[in-house]
Amino acid sequence: MPPTASVPTVYDTHCDGAGLLPVTKPWSESYCQLRKYTSDIYATLPFPDHSLPDYDCTGKTVIISGSNSGIGKQAALYFARAGATVILACRLTATHEQNPEETRAEIVSTAGVADSKVELWEIDCSSLANIERFGKKWQQSGRTLDILVNNAGLSAGQRRITEEGFELTHVINFLSHCLLTFYLLPSMKKSSAPRVINTCSIFHNGGKLDFANMDNEKRTPMGPGCVQAYCDSKLWFLMWSVELQDRLSRSDDYRHVIVHGIHPGFVGSNVWHNPDTKTSYLARLLLNTIVNRFAIDTKQGSYAIIHAALEPSLGLPSKLTKGGNKPAVGESAKFGGKFVNRNIVDIRRPEVDDVLARSRLWQRVLEDVAAAKRGVAADLPDHFDSVKALGKSTK
Repeated sequence: MPPTASVPTVYDTHCDGAGLLPVTKPWSESYCQLRKYTSDIYATLPFPDHSLPDYDCTGKTVIISGSNSGIGKQAALYFARAGATVILACRLTATHEQNPEETRAEIVSTAGVADSKVELWEIDCSSLANIERFGKKWQQSGRTLDILVNNAGLSAGQRRITEEGFELTHVINFLSHCLLTFYLLPSMKKSSAPRVINTCSIFHNGGKLDFANMDNEKRTPMGPGCVQAYCDSKLWFLMWSVELQDRLSRSDDYRHVIVHGIHPGFVGSNVWHNPDTKTSYLARLLLNTIVNRFAIDTKQGSYAIIHAALEPSLGLPSKLTKGGNKPAVGESAKFGGKFVNRNIVDIRRPEVDDVLARSRLWQRVLEDVAAAKRGVAADLPDHFDSVKALGKSTK
C-alpha cells in the first residue's frame, strides 16, 4: 500500500470524515444518487421449493429480528415451512405493526407446523442493554444457531437520541445488529454451514460516513423522515458486513460462517409508515402514491433474505464443508461478503472496499457497544498489522 500519512489511523474512531485511503476513489454525488434510485429490481421472482435438498431447513434454527411484520415475517413463514425452528425476535410493544403473538400464531397455522417450531423472543433494537439480555439468554440456552437474519430497521422520522446516547436510526439499523451478532456467533461454531444475513439497502449508495457525526453530533440535515440517517446506517452496515466476513475467514472457529448484506427491493412495508415522522402531509401523500404504484409486496421482498441464506451459489462449496471440513484461512471471504440485490450479486460503493475505513468502523463499533466490557468479540481476529501501520494519529 502507498504511504498514508494524510489519513487517520485505524484507532482514530471519531475523526472528521471517512478517512479513506488515497487509492479509494469515491463515486460522484450524482452517480451515488443515480445508483440509489435506479438500481431496484422489480421482477416477480419465483421462490425455490423448500422441499428441495438445498432449501430443506429440517433441523436448523433461524433467528430473525423484526419478524412480526414485513419481509421478516414472510421469511419466517418460508423457513418454518422448510422445517426450521424459527425464533421471532421482536418488540412486544410495537404500535403500528402486527402484534407479535398474532404473527406467531399465524405462521404456525399457515405453515402447518407444531406450535413449538415458532418461538417468540422479546428484543428491542433501540437498547444495547436489551440486546445484551437477549444475547445472554441465547447463550445460556446452549443451542446451535444456523441462520441469523439481522433485519429489524426503521427510518426514525425525527432526530432522537436514546438514553444510551445514540441516534435512534444508528442504533436500531446498525449497532444493535453488530452487538447481537457478537453474542450469537459462538453458537454458530457447531453449525455445518451457518450464514448471517444483514438487511442493508440499495440506499447505502446515498449514505455518508463521517466518524465525527455518526450520532448527528454536527446537527447536519437528516432529510425528510430522517432518510439521510437511514442511508448512512445502511452504508455502515454493509461496510461492517464485509469486514465481518473478512475477519471470520481468518478465524479457526468461524471460517465456515458466510455473511451477506442484502437489498430486499423497494418494498411496501411498515418502514414507510413511521408514526413519529415530521414529514408534511403532502410529502407523505406523494410517498404513499409512489409506494402503492411501484413497490413490491413483502413476500417478494423476503426473497432476498431466503436467497442469500440458502442459495448454494452464495455459500461455501460442499467440498469445503463435508465431513467436518473447513475452508482454508481467508478462503470464505471469496464466497461471502456479497451485496445481494434481491437475486443478483451487485456492485457496491467504493468505501465498502476501503480496508482502513472498514477497520476503523469495526474499531468504532467495538467501542460503541462496549465489546470488551460485555465480553464479546474477543475471539475474533484483530486488525491486520499492515492496517495498524497505516495513517497518522489526529488525536
